[in-house]
Amino acid sequence: MTGADTRLPHGYTNATGKSGGVVRKSYLGPDPLGRAAVERAALTGLHGRFPVPALVPDAPEGSLWLAEVDGRHAQEVIADGRAGEVLRLCGETRRLLSEIDPSTVPGLPGDGDVIVHGDFGPQNMLLTETGDVVLAVIDWELCRLGAAVDDLAWTEWIVRTHHPEAVGHLGELFAGYGERPEWSLRHEAMLAACRRCRDFCVRWDAPAAVAMWEDRIRATEAFTE
Repeated sequence: MTGADTRLPHGYTNATGKSGGVVRKSYLGPDPLGRAAVERAALTGLHGRFPVPALVPDAPEGSLWLAEVDGRHAQEVIADGRAGEVLRLCGETRRLLSEIDPSTVPGLPGDGDVIVHGDFGPQNMLLTETGDVVLAVIDWELCRLGAAVDDLAWTEWIVRTHHPEAVGHLGELFAGYGERPEWSLRHEAMLAACRRCRDFCVRWDAPAAVAMWEDRIRATEAFTE
């Protein structure tokens, strides 16, 4: 990120900023080159098939440059009291991703029959100003092969953890997707994702973040449908 960049809101793990219509993302933490390569492959393969930002060439190694998407962050739309609409869009968008042949993004890690975003949900979705069309799904560095329930469950976890007032609207997520996976599958997928986040922080040697994720794992274990 250059000194002229404006730091973007809703960026958590990485250094992400923008200037001149270009978003510049520098990867922090373990395996930055590998994560950058996965995201580049996902954006390249999905371009024109799924709403993703366009790559801008000439980014330095370990970074990604993207064309800025002038959209509204979906979490802001939830904060406006429109959680049901946002969650239905999440479900519909996850269904669309399930319809794309995984060979579209060659070389993805994992073992499964669909492309999994890996950090799916309103926290990584940009909408039109009216909040009714998905312009882009962002942050593909955790993309892998797996099961759609992984992304659905993580969306549910985001709502339960960060938007508890919207839990009553979770039915819209599954209505948009067209199926409500069994609670046992969703719950285990949430726990597995939390453990991956904890393990990432262990590799990063970030004890405060490890403790935070241990707390979140315990909280998630207590979730009930």
